[in-house]
Amino acid sequence: MLSGSAKPSAGIIASAAIAILGSLASMAFGALMAATGLAAGTSAAPGAPGQPLPSAAVIAIMASFYLAFGVWGAASAVGLLRRRNWARICFLIFGGLLAFFAFSAAAGSLIVALALPGTIPPNVPPGLVRGVAVAFILISLICLSIAIWWLVYFNRSNVKAEFGTGTVASQPRQFPLTVSIVAWLLIGGGVINGIQMLFSYPLVLFGIVLRGWAAGLALALFAAVSVSAGIGLLKKRIEAHSLAVGYFVFGLLNVVSYLVLPGSFDRMQELVRETQSNQALPVNAMSPIMVVGMLTSIIGMSALLWFLIKARRPFIDACRSIARTSG
Repeated sequence: MLSGSAKPSAGIIASAAIAILGSLASMAFGALMAATGLAAGTSAAPGAPGQPLPSAAVIAIMASFYLAFGVWGAASAVGLLRRRNWARICFLIFGGLLAFFAFSAAAGSLIVALALPGTIPPNVPPGLVRGVAVAFILISLICLSIAIWWLVYFNRSNVKAEFGTGTVASQPRQFPLTVSIVAWLLIGGGVINGIQMLFSYPLVLFGIVLRGWAAGLALALFAAVSVSAGIGLLKKRIEAHSLAVGYFVFGLLNVVSYLVLPGSFDRMQELVRETQSNQALPVNAMSPIMVVGMLTSIIGMSALLWFLIKARRPFIDACRSIARTSG
């Protein structure tokens, strides 16, 4: 057991400080978004007919996520300073999420730096746009470096020992950490699909645009499958692994279809333009940004699929071991 008076290592203290600062920024941004959404909801006229997702609702959802992540991060930082192992696992999850989003932000900012300066109004200096994009790229690369540091640092055996896991560090993990991370991502994604279903959000499946009840039914099905797979993985159900793999394969093929099926990308672009608030993005800048988004989705889902497949045998062994123990 750890001594209650032992001081956390410098890496743990630095990680907690970074997380607290990021959590405060996330909660502040969430509160600002909530205030903006409240002001917009009380002053704006009713939305136009057929608008799939009111802007106030989008702002409320995003604000809730920012606030929730801020609270989660702050609680995990406190737990990290108290050297709770669940907090170490949370930081591994943060590292994975931060790596994905930082890479996506860096790629998107690079496209902005290359594509948008030719589409902006004449009174806006192109150098300003490129300068802002470069600043975002640098910030994203810093965040990516922090994410990689957390993923490596909190998996080191000497760091695990600070959290009371040193005595079992040489033993195989009873349950793969990557499976737990993927399970929570599936549950979170299912919740997002369920929220989109409530607002009849349109979507494109293999080049076919679904609207109204058809889109709601598809989103409800996706939400049910995603949440069921995530909960099943956490409950050590072997069949849940196959369900999760099938779900990611379906999503991966669907995104690939946007790029390879004739007319699919154009329909997706038209749908994005239709739902875009106030047409803030220039039409000729939309295509490269969408391509980057799709490629990022392909990379992200492929990585999750690879982790799941790689962890299949340890996951099955853990499920059978737990079943024998409980039996």
